[in-house]
Order: sequence, then structure tokens, then C-alpha cells
Amino acid sequence: MAVEGYCNCRSIKVGLPAMPSESLLCHCSNCRRAGGATFSVNYLVDLAVMEVNDPKNVLKSYSDSNTVSGNTITRKFCGNCGSPVFSVLSPDNPKIFLKGGLFDDVAPPAAQYFTKSKMPWVNAEIATQDAK
Repeated sequence: MAVEGYCNCRSIKVGLPAMPSESLLCHCSNCRRAGGATFSVNYLVDLAVMEVNDPKNVLKSYSDSNTVSGNTITRKFCGNCGSPVFSVLSPDNPKIFLKGGLFDDVAPPAAQYFTKSKMPWVNAEIATQDAK
């Protein structure tokens, strides 16, 4: 079944043939800064199976070379609303990290990376309050 995700302003839509069954968490400080969260939820997918619909041509790129791994990552994001869309690991790698936040449902994580940067309270039990 085909699924679609989108950025906050809906200028960019991303389609996949099916929802991935598992996600990956990244705790590196660069992903935290790029996504504005304590960690990044990603899907490792083939670029060839992903369809990016960007009719307003607002998809922007940032070459992030200040990474823990030492590899330059190209971060793609919406130039209108700033939502992270996907990260290109290298120009010759057919796999990309598609951002889980684009989708209404997010698959549970199967792995996590850069856990030395993980906030110590991430797994803590906290009280939950839903907005009224």
C-alpha cells in the first residue's frame, strides 16, 4: 500500500510504495539541531523507490561536514517551513535517511545510533498530559 508524508506547510510530499516496518533513531547532536528534537527518527530507504513531489521547488540542501562520523551528509529540508525531509549519506549510496516525522504513523525503532550523545533522561518515565 502506498503511503505519503509531507512537511509542515505541505509544499513537499514524499511517497513510498509501503510504510517501512521499522525506524532508526539517531542521537547525534547534528540531527538534534537539524530536527529540533532530542533525537531523529529515520527510515533507511532506497532513493529509487521514494517519490518527492516538490511543485514549488522549495527543497533546499545543506552539506553537513561537521559530523561525528567524519562523513559529509547532505541534509534536505523544506525552504518554506524548515521541516527536515531526508539526508543523503553520500552521492554514491543508493540509501537515504527519510525523516519519520513526515508521516502520521511512525514505525517502532529497530536500532539507534550515536548513543554516547543520547540524553540520559530519554528512557525516563514521565507524566503525560494531553492538550485540552
